[in-house]
Amino acid sequence: MLPFAFPVILVFLIPVIGIEALYIRLRLRTGWRNTIAATTKANLVTMLLGFPLTWLIFFILEMILWAVITFSDLGLSRFGVHVHFPLSTRLTDFLIIVTSAAWMGPVAEKWAIPVAFVVLLIPSFVVSGIVESRLLDQKGWLWHEGRSTRAVWQANILSYFVLAVAGCLALIRFLK
Repeated sequence: MLPFAFPVILVFLIPVIGIEALYIRLRLRTGWRNTIAATTKANLVTMLLGFPLTWLIFFILEMILWAVITFSDLGLSRFGVHVHFPLSTRLTDFLIIVTSAAWMGPVAEKWAIPVAFVVLLIPSFVVSGIVESRLLDQKGWLWHEGRSTRAVWQANILSYFVLAVAGCLALIRFLK
């Protein structure tokens, strides 16, 4: 998913910075230049480091999950217990896509890539919120008296919602 998701995130980087800067500026009454500069730096850090790191963590968790499923079935089969997944149901297809969002094999369903994109956005949102709030608040990039953590998280909720909707629409159009 990294080759699909990263370009989409890159395309929407400027709108995301704009949404977050506007929200933070209106909420905290900070200066325009400072707010745009701070949100740009923070978003560049989270895009260049945060999303690939999140993808790697999700990939490792995915490999662990599928190894546990595979080897636990083998281990339990010695005791007469077998774990079986009905591979033909939509729910099973959806669960497989969700749990293998970082590294999917070829899929026939067009909905699978946008779903995996949104699934990967969830941990990316958490990492982005943590990193950006620390950079803007604790490192003083925002030049704001008081705490800005809540406003940064709210700005991230707004920008990630836009990113999820616009990214899915872009991926659906690209995949047609």
